[in-house]
Amino acid sequence: MRAYQFPQTETEHTTLVSRFGGVDFRTHPTKVSLSRSPDMQNLICDQNDFLVKRTGWKTQYSYTTPIYGLFPLPDGSGFAVHAGNKLYCRPSTGNQAELCTDMNAAFSQSFVMNGVLYLLDGQTYRAVRRNAANTAWEAVKVQDIAYVPTTTISAEPTGGGTSYEAVNLLTPKRINTFIGNGSATQFQVDAKDLDETAVTASVNGASVSVSSVNRSTGLVTLAAAPANGNGLANVSISFSKTVSGYADRINKCRIAGLYGGKNDTRVFVAGNPDEPNCDWQSGLYDPTYFPDTGYTRMGTDAAAIVGYLKQYESQLVIKSGGAQEATSYLRSYLMADDGAALYPLKQGAQGEGAVCPRSFGTLNDLPLFLSARGVQGVYGTAVAEQRTIQSVSDAIVPKLEAEAGLENACAIVFEGKYYLAVNGHMYIADGALTEEDGSPAWFYWTDVPAQCLAELDGRLWFGTADGRLCRFAKAEEDGAYCDDTAAINAYWRTPTLPLADWGRVKTVRDVVPTLMPYSRSGATVQYESENGQTLALSRNMDLFSFKTLDFSRFSFRCIPGAVSYRTRWRQHRMPLFSVRIGNNQPNEPFGLLALTIRWTQGQHIIS
Repeated sequence: MRAYQFPQTETEHTTLVSRFGGVDFRTHPTKVSLSRSPDMQNLICDQNDFLVKRTGWKTQYSYTTPIYGLFPLPDGSGFAVHAGNKLYCRPSTGNQAELCTDMNAAFSQSFVMNGVLYLLDGQTYRAVRRNAANTAWEAVKVQDIAYVPTTTISAEPTGGGTSYEAVNLLTPKRINTFIGNGSATQFQVDAKDLDETAVTASVNGASVSVSSVNRSTGLVTLAAAPANGNGLANVSISFSKTVSGYADRINKCRIAGLYGGKNDTRVFVAGNPDEPNCDWQSGLYDPTYFPDTGYTRMGTDAAAIVGYLKQYESQLVIKSGGAQEATSYLRSYLMADDGAALYPLKQGAQGEGAVCPRSFGTLNDLPLFLSARGVQGVYGTAVAEQRTIQSVSDAIVPKLEAEAGLENACAIVFEGKYYLAVNGHMYIADGALTEEDGSPAWFYWTDVPAQCLAELDGRLWFGTADGRLCRFAKAEEDGAYCDDTAAINAYWRTPTLPLADWGRVKTVRDVVPTLMPYSRSGATVQYESENGQTLALSRNMDLFSFKTLDFSRFSFRCIPGAVSYRTRWRQHRMPLFSVRIGNNQPNEPFGLLALTIRWTQGQHIIS
């Protein structure tokens, strides 16, 4: 009698994904690390390293014109909103106020110093400050409140004296001081061809009459001779001398960087299209004073200055590149023997230049900016070394390079992440997650129409091209998982997996996603192979809650915690295999903690 032989039991194998990183759009899907994804959107890593669906955004207000800038007020009480050619003060509570109607209809940038918000829109340098009564915010042109320098001191009535302060580019006004001799009534100021504005004088601080002014020669005649100063300057004369183009050197600037060595004591401005390789420095703690001698030209005007980065006690000036010249310069601080502040420059090596002035930010201690080949990071201050500026965005470069209009992108660092928005897409670098090459992990979001970003009260806000002022929701808010009313399509896909052996077919017995339940949630699981997509599971995962009670999807589950489901759908003779899991339903959060694939190995692939 022949013995019956039972078939040999197939060995079941397990592939487990329990740690999640970011996207990898550069590597072929079959070569992507198991913790990363070749196709993922609208997800972000939770603090516990599992994936969660991003929260949605809600429109808070609609303007009739594009929003070109959002700027938190210095006291945190609200926003200054640049919409079209108007500037608004939008407080957190209370009514919105219109501050001015002659803004440039173009993207603007800002900085804060001494409790004042300064705006650069390429047309008018403006200050947003509290009014004299401290009852409201007002917007004024800085040239109207600019510091008036004393250009010459202790001069004889016939002229001369000691040069003291440089002319302020922002104002034609100047002051000269003289030493009266008791008999002279005529005083020669240090300029000719004076403006037609009034010339005023004072003696020992008291106003005196001016009888005549020879504006072509700069000779000022007082009505009476001032007393003898006995070697001390006791006469002060104020006059105006306009130099064509001076004010526009600052008014046409679009970018700014605070720097002063160990402290941010001055502001440097650039971005004037007439002098693209030049920047100007302000007075000490005074952004209303830009000396006409305080400018620096870097390289040729074929490559423009695009932005500033702070690196330890130095300032990095990044240019656009592409002109066979250095793309970075290192500015440091020195104090001369006479106490004057000096800011020497060191030329850097050629490298990737910047393309977007509004993309500069510092993630943890890593300065970042956007180039034509992705986001670049600045490592150290040895700018002469070629490797100082390196790409940190190789994982997203194929998709990011394909975006049109990178010069119009905007970025912000918020809650330890660098957010870069362009064309309705958002690229996020997570400073808490590091990939194998040392770069931050990147995530990719869709349907975020931001063209300017800002943070206020711990929330991320943005403005849109069609005039909407929007805010991302907190997870605990009602309707937090919709973009206004639209559903958020969030999903994650595994790499294309050979499952240990490229030369054999496999039978996928089960896919077990481990998910985080919410009061209302769900998930779909799709198998993807050379034959297309197969829906393997679509299931609700709700917790019992009176707040979201729906008898059509009633659940007795009350204890929050990880929940695993089996797809119970086999796939036979698969040489390569991948799984896509996600959620595209309105008002439904989604969290993926782990994914288990159970499979057996079959016969060799026959060509």
